Amino acid sequence: MIRKASITLLCTLAFILSSFSQNEINYRLIDSLGKSYTNNLKIGDIEYLKNSKPAKGTYTYKRLLEFKEALEDYSNKIILGSFVEPSNNSDYYAFNLFALRRVDEKSFEYFFAAVISINVSDYNYKIENTYLFTEKESLESWWGHILGFYEGEAIKDIPKQYVFPVCPPPPFK
Repeated sequence: MIRKASITLLCTLAFILSSFSQNEINYRLIDSLGKSYTNNLKIGDIEYLKNSKPAKGTYTYKRLLEFKEALEDYSNKIILGSFVEPSNNSDYYAFNLFALRRVDEKSFEYFFAAVISINVSDYNYKIENTYLFTEKESLESWWGHILGFYEGEAIKDIPKQYVFPVCPPPPFK
């Protein structure tokens, strides 16, 4: 037998859950999932990628080793940045993490860009795809996409704490 208090509690929970709009994006959760997924990469713990078989032109383990070595040399001023961006498909958002360092006054050297695609179509956000770029062409393609985001309208919808303060510099001179 269901008690009156139980029914009241169930009705209250149903009301609370139904009051959350399916369209309301939880940026903190997207950011948290992305940071959690990329944490090992960010700190140079890359052994899990050693025997991977990446798609041609995306990333090389050798380049990730260069990043790891640069992290160990404190004279390197490595810039790590991240941001959340919407996808063209409203069911997805992406967490982007990048690592670079200044080479000279006019140029930067990218170590990598990682993109974590997250399905936000229901309350259980899920990582569905991941991308890692260290190679010139893939980094340039990623950056071209990012430039469009930073110069477009979609960036205005993302809370400031989830957007890197400036568009990352281009991975070319």
